[in-house]
Parts: sequence; C-alpha cells; structure tokens
Amino acid sequence: MSLLGTLKGFGVTEIFQLISQQMKTGSLILSSPKAKVTIAFNNGIIEGIVSDQWETDPRAAVLLKAQFISESDYKSATENRKRNARPWDEVLITQGRLKPNLVSKATNTVIKEIMLDIFQWREGSYRFEDWDLNTEGMLQCSIPTEGLILNTLRIIDEWPIIKAKIPPGDYCPVTIMPITQELVRAHDLSDIEMRIFDLIDGTSTIEAIVRRSLEAPIDALGAFVRLIEANLVEVFPQGTRENRDLINARQILWERFKHAAVFLLLGASVLALSLWGRPALPLRDLASPAIRTHLKSQQDLAQEYARRGIQLSDLGRDSSDR
Repeated sequence: MSLLGTLKGFGVTEIFQLISQQMKTGSLILSSPKAKVTIAFNNGIIEGIVSDQWETDPRAAVLLKAQFISESDYKSATENRKRNARPWDEVLITQGRLKPNLVSKATNTVIKEIMLDIFQWREGSYRFEDWDLNTEGMLQCSIPTEGLILNTLRIIDEWPIIKAKIPPGDYCPVTIMPITQELVRAHDLSDIEMRIFDLIDGTSTIEAIVRRSLEAPIDALGAFVRLIEANLVEVFPQGTRENRDLINARQILWERFKHAAVFLLLGASVLALSLWGRPALPLRDLASPAIRTHLKSQQDLAQEYARRGIQLSDLGRDSSDR
C-alpha cells in the first residue's frame, strides 16, 4: 500500500499513527521547505532515519560539541573508514577513545530533535513506500512509534511554558544543597534532572552542561527549570556569583565585627562601672595627714578593746542603761 498527500490535509501525527496501528513496513518520505527526511518502519516500529540536511553523521556533531571526542580523533576515524569500511564510531570504540553508551545517547538526542522538528511541520508532502525495507546509510534505531508520538506531543505542549522560564544559556548554575533520597522523592526528580544536577560544577554555563549531558536540549533545559523551581539550583550571570560571594563574605564579616564591638563595649562599660565604685589609688596616697592620724587612733582603740575583751555592742548597752 502506498500513501501520498500533503501535510496540510494529513498531519505528521496522523501519518505515524496510521503506520503504527497497521504495523506497516516501508519508508516514509517527508518533504518540506526546510528538509527532506526519510524514516524506515518495520512492522510499525521506527528502524532508521536520515535527513538530507546531514552532511556528516549528526552523532559526531553532538559528541564533538560535548567534547567527548576530538576533531583529530574523528578525522582519523573517518579516514580509517574509507580504508577499512568500518564506521567511525566502531573505530573509536575499538581504540578505547569512545564509550558505546555515549554513542547510544547521541543517537537518542539526534532522533528526538529531528522528531520534534518534523512533528511541527505544517506544510510539505509525504509519501509512504511499502517495499522491502532498506536502512543502509540511515541512523539506525528501534523505537516504538506510539510511545514516540505521545512523548513528542507532550514535549511540544509543555515547551511554551518551559521556554518562558529558561535562564540565558551563558548563565552559570550552582547547586544550593546536596540531593538526598528524601529530596528525590519529595520533588519526584527524573533521571535527566539528576544527571543535570550532577553535571553542575559552579563554573560551567547552562549551554555547556546541556551539551555535556547528551540529552535533547529541550529535555535538559526543562530539567534546569524544574531544579530551579524546586529551589535546588540557582543561576547567575558569568562572574557575578564570585562577586556575590565576596559581598556576602564582607557582609558576614561586618556583622561579626558589629557583634564583637557590642561585646567589647559591654565589657568596657562593666569595667568602668567597677572602677567607678572604688578609689583608683590607695587611700594612703589621697588622705591628708590629719585623716590618716584619726584613722590610726581609731584602729589603736579597736585593738585595745579587743585586748580587754570589750565588745562594741556592750559599750552601747552600758550607755543606754545609764
């Protein structure tokens, strides 16, 4: 069975649903003013994708931007392919210069991005050819079509809300607190959000972390928004975080100085009051000779009374009796 028409009359979503529900095998060619994309289906499951906009393997571009491979390694691997007919990724994996899971993640990122793009096409044409499946030269995968449709439509619906909350790409995110299992459960954090959180080092920009994550940009940016709204992450323009930390340190130092000054003032006040209540110099240095003589006679009299066993209270009682 062949399908043929325009995207104005039959949208991309409906075409994918029809192929999936009828478990078709063949190639779907989608053409628009932007690009021409061919998608291979096997019993309704997506098995391969290729775009005429790909001058080189799009996975390599993703890995190069994320700095998981170098330009020189990629160039060497592609030249090796020309000689030995081995794919560049296999060459780098064999050499230990690339991990297989990174290739898989780059593949998922490329597919998700191109699907998000074509599902929003509103003009162009489509043609489905149901002859033998050929995925040679395609970016090969195995994706259940129904799941891809639902996930893509969900992202498209959520994107306007997320887009309005995304910080500028050159801002630097910083974590506010370590993530615990309690926080993961409380905020229902996804694997992507956890990965983005783990990549935050206080110096890398949002753009750099998105590339490093190997997630589709729309997913990574959505994760940033959710982490910020959960008060787990803050973002600052480049360089301003250091200025903010310096200002905060100065404020903390000033507050501590003020508290210390209050305690010093209180201590000085207590010391002054204690000194105010008694002579600052010995009595012998201030009293006149007459006062010292009087005090000496009083001391001698008290000692005489004590020697004779006379109490001062007894003297008062005798006087009253008389």
